[in-house]
Order: sequence, then C-alpha cells, then structure tokens
Amino acid sequence: METSKEVKTWGQAVAFTFQTKDTWRHGNAQATNRINTNHVTNHLGASFPLTKLTPLVVNQVLIDLEEERGMSSSTQNRVVSAVSTVLNHCYRLGVIEFNPPKFERKKEGEHRLTWFTKDEVGTMCVAAVDPFGRTDVADIVAVAAYTGMRQGELMKLKAEDIDLSTDRIYVGGREGFVTKSKNFRTIPIHNTIKPMLVRRCEYANQNVHIFGDEWPGGRDQLLRAFKKVRNYSIKKDDRWTFHSLRHSFATWCAEQGVPMRTLMG
Repeated sequence: METSKEVKTWGQAVAFTFQTKDTWRHGNAQATNRINTNHVTNHLGASFPLTKLTPLVVNQVLIDLEEERGMSSSTQNRVVSAVSTVLNHCYRLGVIEFNPPKFERKKEGEHRLTWFTKDEVGTMCVAAVDPFGRTDVADIVAVAAYTGMRQGELMKLKAEDIDLSTDRIYVGGREGFVTKSKNFRTIPIHNTIKPMLVRRCEYANQNVHIFGDEWPGGRDQLLRAFKKVRNYSIKKDDRWTFHSLRHSFATWCAEQGVPMRTLMG
C-alpha cells in the first residue's frame, strides 16, 4: 500500500518522530537517535520512499556501515532499533498506512577486530597490479594500511596535505588554519609508501585529490575492487574489510610499543 499524504519519505518520517515522540525530543536520547537515524539518511537520502525501506535495504546499509566504519554488531542493532521505532511510531499515529516490516538484528558479540599482516598487505598490493593491472588499488591499500586513515579521509586527501619535506600527512587541516572540526592530526609517512606518494605528488596541482578522482563511483566502486583483490590474493572472508586496513595500522603500531593514547590521538 502507498503511504498517506502526510509521510512518504524517510526524512519526513524521522522529522515527524522527533516532533511527536516525547522520548526522542529531549536530552541525551535525542542526540543518540539523531546519530542512529543519520546513518540511514547519509546512505539512502532523506527522500528515500518509505515503501521501499525493506529488510533487504536496511541490511545493505548495515553492510556498508561495517565496511566503511568497522561498526560493531551492537551499534548496528541500535541503527535497526531506530529504523523500527520511526516506522512503528508513524504507523501507530496513522501517518503511514502500511504495517512496518520486522528487521533482523545481529547477535551481539559476533563482530571481532580483524586486521592484516604486513605480508598480506604486500601480497594484495602485488596482486592488484598483477594480474588485475590496478595500480590505483595497490596504492590506496598501501596508504590505508601504513597510515590508518579512514576511507573517506583517503578519498579527500589532496596534494597540499602531503608534506614530503617533513614526511608528514595532514588530516583535517593544518595548524593555524580553522577547520570545520577545529582540529587536525598529522601522520608520519612510512618509507614503504613514500616513493609512491612522491610519484603521485610530483606534478600534481596542490588542490588535486591524490586518490579520490580515480574513483568516480565513490566508495562502492573502491570496496568492490578491494574485495576482488582480497579474495584472489589472500582468500579472507567478508569479515576482513577495507576498514581492517585501519585496524592493521593500529595493530602494527601496538606491536612496536606505541602507547595506546598516542594511537588514539
């Protein structure tokens, strides 16, 4: 059945819930529910039709969140609860006419930290070039593993963010410049990836994206290419995601005695 005139899209349903559900309007619950519903909005868009918000679609959102952010099962379940609450609240108040579906929740605790060894990262980088001919995949995998940068940060990285004279990468801006988050961090450039960064920055305009312009299809295109190389070269299952490269950086540093507070920073 079609939804009524009042609420037809995910964005309208979320807005209605925050306006009319007492436990969502105030305090800490409001902030938490904003975060959980925003995960869905960021992936599907506010104009996504409610009639198409099926368990299959929600499950794909959760897969994307795990791939992109390494999101735990418990956090994914909170997103599912937020979706269910929004739809059920709208149904009870009569602003949608279809009975909301039930969404499956994951068993909490089944998610575990996954990471690659340096040899495995090297094997993936070699396989990306031969037989796949994908130097772009090899380069971004290596930088992800040896810097711990998130996928979104890598896609936004510009030539001006790489200081080869001091062997540092600036993430989120530079000291003395006000950024949206009002903070920044620097990451040392490992010798393994420096020659490649030198090659990529040598003739590049300062505003050129080091990786992002190579992936017009965005993160989905990158994740598909990464999974293809991973499956061929080291045969890990889907628990080992692109985000596992970030975990690998942290694991390698911890093995070398880097303090946890430094890693957190």
